Amino acid sequence: PIYGQFMLTSNGPKIIEVNARFGDPEAMNVLPLLQNDFVDICLSMVDGSIGRKRIRFQGKATVCKYVVPEGYGVKSMVHQPIRVNEDAVKKIGALLFYASVDKENDVIYTTSSRSLAVVGLGDNIFEAEQLCEEGLKHVEGDHIFIRHDIGTRRLIEKRINHMKQLRGEA
Repeated sequence: PIYGQFMLTSNGPKIIEVNARFGDPEAMNVLPLLQNDFVDICLSMVDGSIGRKRIRFQGKATVCKYVVPEGYGVKSMVHQPIRVNEDAVKKIGALLFYASVDKENDVIYTTSSRSLAVVGLGDNIFEAEQLCEEGLKHVEGDHIFIRHDIGTRRLIEKRINHMKQLRGEA
């Protein structure tokens, strides 16, 4: 997969980077919607038959929110315990992905990077965001940080208005 990061400026869109791999959280948002076997897709890319494949995705929305150590991006608080009720997250239908954590004596600890992600799936972005938040209620820690605004109507409207300003439409 090839994807890029772009920035909309007053002079139009600018390419920041192009990658030939799944980024994270991109993979956690896209792969749960994939209806085909991912390994089969990869093998067909290798043998050149990908053009004959019909790749299908669910018509759903996803929202991914990370749990990171307090101070992430500046000076992360490392080796802080995180408690996760995996069964409760699964029961409500959210997905849980561990990232950069340590485990000692059945206790999960933060490192200096992203600790875990919770993904919600829904018929629209707002349903997905609510499911993600329900899943996050089952993740606890004294020194963790979560961007609860991701996927909310308020943040989306703020970003849209910002783009309109950059385009001179506001």
